[in-house]
Amino acid sequence: MPIFEEIFTGLLDVWKEMFSFVWGILPKLISVGLWGISALIILPCVYISGVLYPKWVEWGEDL
Repeated sequence: MPIFEEIFTGLLDVWKEMFSFVWGILPKLISVGLWGISALIILPCVYISGVLYPKWVEWGEDL
């Protein structure tokens, strides 16, 4: 059974290394994801306020 112990400890060390890498990069991925969600909300608002709203005001001046 020592063969299985060596295989298991080797796999355990590899898994620990993989999870430490994932835990190291996870906060960065969450930050990029939150920036992306913010951009999806904010950029259309900027477009509407900068491009469409002035056209709407021009159109409504004669009313």
